[in-house]
Amino acid sequence: MNKIIFSSLIAIFLIGLSCDKDNPSDGGKSPCGGIDPLIIPESPYSNPIWHPSGKFIGFNHTPLVNITYPYGEGCWGEQHFSYDSTGFWLIDSDGTNMHRIFPHTLQNPVWSPDGEWIAYVSGAQIFKMKFTGTTFDTATIVQLTNGGRNFFPAWSPDGEWIAYNRSICEGPSTCGIWMMSASGQNQRFLAAYGNYPDWHRYATKVLYRTRAITRTGQPIGDSLWQFDISTNSRGLLTVLSGINLDNRYPKYSPNGTKIAFWSSGNLWIMDSTGSNLLQLTTTGVDVDFGLPFSWSPVGDKIIYTRYQSTDWTMKNGVLWTIDVNSKIEKQFTFNP
Repeated sequence: MNKIIFSSLIAIFLIGLSCDKDNPSDGGKSPCGGIDPLIIPESPYSNPIWHPSGKFIGFNHTPLVNITYPYGEGCWGEQHFSYDSTGFWLIDSDGTNMHRIFPHTLQNPVWSPDGEWIAYVSGAQIFKMKFTGTTFDTATIVQLTNGGRNFFPAWSPDGEWIAYNRSICEGPSTCGIWMMSASGQNQRFLAAYGNYPDWHRYATKVLYRTRAITRTGQPIGDSLWQFDISTNSRGLLTVLSGINLDNRYPKYSPNGTKIAFWSSGNLWIMDSTGSNLLQLTTTGVDVDFGLPFSWSPVGDKIIYTRYQSTDWTMKNGVLWTIDVNSKIEKQFTFNP
């Protein structure tokens, strides 16, 4: 069995949060004790991925026990987690039977199309592991990549191939979008400077995002491209820089007619041609702690992690679903 190290702790990302220093109730002093904390709240739920059967959803989870507020509820809090329960969890598609099946979290997890394997990242390399229907069989772990730094595995719909991103080059290897067989063989370079690959339903095209930068390294816009496997060529699908400079995780709907993606803190959707752009969510979607969303196998719903970096309440960092047609949202998991 290949040696692997799992990470069971979710990283804390740092930003600056400001308290209201002009609050007249305390004579102009900060109600947060004169402290501007640098931490943001951790998300108890992350990386939701719908199983191909449609019967359940997997996700990373560390139960949040409570939040205390040393400087008052108008300020930042201190989260208290049950780290002994950290791991990969399942929940039925009707919101019942939530339970842990694996005592470790998985980075960039993705089910194989038949639902019998899960691919994931550990130590910047891609692995796969057998799913028994109730848990994961660690005796079946296979390391698929070696060298470089590899992320965001994506299974082709026929289960024969895995596309992925190689972010740092070693020797003659080229950075960008790659593909390999499901056994890790026949590794093939597709396109430079790409990220977040995803397959079209017919397994002939790979969707990915590129980021244009100036000669001084400043980002100036994002674009979506498609690489055609059969013709070994790529083409521009649409330019996304009109929205903002940070667009991630483009994902085809199961029938290939829509593309959803994360942009500037929320989910957006458009036709697979790049037209009819529409904002789906308005209340914030997590992207700091893992994959932000997943399509249902039927394509009628999306499950995502609702999250805001300034929300220190028990409502933050839980899973929600949204109907892509009616736009009706429903809370799916809950903190205590």
